[in-house]
This record gives sequence, structure tokens and C-alpha cells, in this order.
Amino acid sequence: MDRQKIDAEKIKENSKALLDKFAKALEKVEKEGKEEDSYVDREEFEREEGEGNSSDNDFRKRILENAPNKDEDFIIAEKGKWS
Repeated sequence: MDRQKIDAEKIKENSKALLDKFAKALEKVEKEGKEEDSYVDREEFEREEGEGNSSDNDFRKRILENAPNKDEDFIIAEKGKWS
């Protein structure tokens, strides 16, 4: 392998380790209150129907691989507040 590929692999490994460490730290944070579903109900949307279906599958795969909490094609995130 040439040096550039080795550096890219090291960056990927370090990034993955950092994300895993951050995810574990988030799991330790005490949860406050009860879980609530939150959403925004809009009458007008910025994109047309079906426009989001042409996403980059490789990007989607990488993002879902890095997400600590996921459900099929969705990343499960927790709503937080600034302290």
C-alpha cells in the first residue's frame, strides 16, 4: 500500500474509535423526564415528493454503520437541551 492509503486507513480507524468512545459517553448521560415524540407539522415543504429517494447508497451505508442507535434505515437520536 502506498502512504496515502495507509494514512486514510488510520484516519478511518481513529474516527471510528472516536465515534465509539463518544457514543459510550452519551449512553452514560442520565436521561431526564419521560420520552416524548417530537415532530414538525408543515403545510409547505422545501423539496418535492420523492426527491430524497436519489441519495448516495454508499453514504447512507457509512452513516448507518457509524450510528450507535439505529432501526433499519433510520438513526435513533435523542432530543436534548443546552445546559
